[in-house]
Amino acid sequence: MKNKSIILSLLFIVLINCGYQPIYVAKKNNFKIESIEIIKKDRLNSLIKNELKNISNKESINKIDLIIDSSKEIIISSKDTKGNAEILTMTVLVNLKIIEEKKIKAEKVFTKKFSYSNNSNKFSLNQYQKDIEKNLRDKIIENIVTYLLTK
Repeated sequence: MKNKSIILSLLFIVLINCGYQPIYVAKKNNFKIESIEIIKKDRLNSLIKNELKNISNKESINKIDLIIDSSKEIIISSKDTKGNAEILTMTVLVNLKIIEEKKIKAEKVFTKKFSYSNNSNKFSLNQYQKDIEKNLRDKIIENIVTYLLTK
């Protein structure tokens, strides 16, 4: 019994001191996003805009403006013998334009896809699709930040 508590205590101490730091706090970004223009006023564009504003370094002298156009598409990848959708594929696409000194400096398209099985319970399918969209959006935002850090 005493050995278990000692082992758990040591394990707890090791995990506490593992050096975890949030990814964007440890690394100071070398850019300040002055403005973000979104092409379509929808939920996906607004969420991407808010996440990118949070990552911006307000003390940086490198000022950039962004234009974002994103879209989400769900297509049927496979059907069963009756013609019902069996496998669906969600694609999230973000077109990013970097504006510096009122000129387009760079343009890049970020795309992520995920395939999943259809579900007869439409409520749980809708919840699952929201989770997939969030994960794909987060991966694209990570890619955008990495891209902005290298520009």
